[in-house]
Amino acid sequence: MKIRISDQTLRMRLTKDEALSLQRGAHVVTSLQLNFIDVFEIELHSWNLSIGEVHFEKNKLKASIPHSAAKQLSHENGYVYRCEQQASQASALILEVEIDLQKVKQA
Repeated sequence: MKIRISDQTLRMRLTKDEALSLQRGAHVVTSLQLNFIDVFEIELHSWNLSIGEVHFEKNKLKASIPHSAAKQLSHENGYVYRCEQQASQASALILEVEIDLQKVKQA
């Protein structure tokens, strides 16, 4: 999984295998080493709700997308799941999840 965080946008690019795992109910996790000590995890999973959500726990950012979006990601090239989550004071957080098409072309 590739992660891009900029402004109020969290973008996740998955391999086809990660998308299939997500569809089967597995979590997709990646770790970022922030310095010599701190590790920050980003976890993506699918759930039975019809909305996407991002929330933060200690040293972990958890994102959830609907099962239907996970299924579409694994079967439809070019599909991008996108949702907005309102923040209390800032502009809305945008979550985007897509297949890394560069990886698909190389396979």
